Amino acid sequence: MSPDHKTQTPSSAFDNAEVEEGPSGMQLAAASMLAIAISATAVLAIALVTGPDQVERVFGHLHPGWIGICVAASLLAYPAYMVGYLALISATGRRPATLRPAWRTVLAGFGPFSIGGGFRVDLEALRALDKDEHVARVQVLALGALEWAALAPLACVASIGLLAQGSDVTPSLLWPWATAVPVGFGLAIWVSEPRRALRLPRIRGRRRHSLLRVLEALGVLRTLIRRPRKHARAWLGIGLYWAADITVLYGALRACGVKLGVAELTIAYATGYMATRRSLPLGGAGVTEALMTYALYWVHVPLASALAAVVIYRGFNLLALVAPGVISYRGLLNLIREWEDRQPGTPA
Repeated sequence: MSPDHKTQTPSSAFDNAEVEEGPSGMQLAAASMLAIAISATAVLAIALVTGPDQVERVFGHLHPGWIGICVAASLLAYPAYMVGYLALISATGRRPATLRPAWRTVLAGFGPFSIGGGFRVDLEALRALDKDEHVARVQVLALGALEWAALAPLACVASIGLLAQGSDVTPSLLWPWATAVPVGFGLAIWVSEPRRALRLPRIRGRRRHSLLRVLEALGVLRTLIRRPRKHARAWLGIGLYWAADITVLYGALRACGVKLGVAELTIAYATGYMATRRSLPLGGAGVTEALMTYALYWVHVPLASALAAVVIYRGFNLLALVAPGVISYRGLLNLIREWEDRQPGTPA
């Protein structure tokens, strides 16, 4: 059931005033500065626990050649994500955005200025494009499911490998990845089977709509899993994005003089992103710095080196995206105003 495209919800970022004006560049910049301040506060707090002298010592002995790896991987990450993004929208059976709005949506979604997180930006763009609130929410949920469907199995395989090798990584870090991921995937596929979903207990009101959206999103993921060749671009795009972003962290670690195995790196990275930065407010400011630093520490990276590496890593996926994110979001708002001004049924 599709609501009329003029229907607004109280929480909509596109009520009449916002569609006409939208947040100013100064407001977006201020929100980005808030994210940077939160990140800096988290870093300083961890540095005080670690010992500022130790962190300073790590930065004093950097291997700058590895920064080039971070730059190259960062340049690959976002085009790869856009490929997966467009493929996912196509897999839902709706018309995909063209290259220009998709690129702006992806960059804006990674910008650190959205209180509602990057998925909120996706929701705004998809709702304006298709004029269907329900479908837009399903697409955003499916995008989040696809992100984890590509990353979680890597962490699962890495954890099983480390357990089989008798690694000295804390078992309490490995066993949840080794066991919960297969169970979670199996449950998601089982629940999302259409006939079985219809037999779920009836829930009324807003909770019912939320449950239906989740089930539909899992149904999209089920389709991607069952027909991987047809939807190869979705898997390839998101997979390359994760690989590139992990490579940024790897380059940052090597720049700090840390050599870490692929399995340990994967576990630390996935643990640090228990909630992906696109789903977190303000680009995961504060949360990512803390979780990623201690996740590296839990796989036996010295805490000072872990913190220094995370600072470098976040320089690429937080600080470097402030200006592109703000510019992209302002451009996206202009496109949204064009879409909203068109009559229903006019191709966007």
